[in-house]
Amino acid sequence: MNNNTKSRVHFDDNELISKFRVLIKESNINLSTSDELLMCFIHARKGDVHRAMKLLNNYVRMTKQHPELAHLCPLRVKHVLDLHFFASPHREQNGCRILLINLRKWDLRICSLEDVFLALVFCFQRLVSELDTQTNGIVLILDVKDLSLNHVRQFTPYWVKIIADIAQDVFPIRFQGIHVVNEPRIMKILVAIFWPFLSNKIRNRLFFHGQCFVTVHQHVDPACLPSDYNGCMKSMDTMCFSSVFSESEYPKIFDCFN
Repeated sequence: MNNNTKSRVHFDDNELISKFRVLIKESNINLSTSDELLMCFIHARKGDVHRAMKLLNNYVRMTKQHPELAHLCPLRVKHVLDLHFFASPHREQNGCRILLINLRKWDLRICSLEDVFLALVFCFQRLVSELDTQTNGIVLILDVKDLSLNHVRQFTPYWVKIIADIAQDVFPIRFQGIHVVNEPRIMKILVAIFWPFLSNKIRNRLFFHGQCFVTVHQHVDPACLPSDYNGCMKSMDTMCFSSVFSESEYPKIFDCFN
């Protein structure tokens, strides 16, 4: 842990971390966890260490059930990130980190749904390594233009359950809004597949905009959006995830899982 990171831990945080470590010691989790990693889980459950403990248990269980999650590294997901699937134009007006997922870039000849999923978790790990993102959360914008039946077929019940779990009960991340744009008619099939697995909280934060970016602007200030969505910033291609989160600056607090 560097000095800059140490200075971010407040007195009350230290007390929460101590309580959290007591719960971890009483459990069967055997991980070398940093204070920064524990704060990710604590912030994700708004300071409730018992709920944070349940979340950590879920995450550990998921990595054991799906070993591919325990070997996440830049090289494993580079071919997905190189397609510019993911972009992040910094933060919106309330301080939430924006994550753009452009499924128009999804070429099934190059990457499978598993590849996309692992890249998404890889991005989540970097996003919640930021203290501001832990406390303010994330706004997700999902562009599904050109989504085809071949894409939808990738979402087997196995993968739907994993993706829904990661978003709700496993990963220490808080979604303040999920905005779907440019959805074709076939998107209704995918929504119907996911709907039974989504909590009421996620359902209430899920919005469909079609090609009407004006309604997107009612939630996210256009000053914070790329020109692709009639925003004031440059195009999405200038905001690729790898350039915003360079590997040399990433604190790697999730490495105990990887």
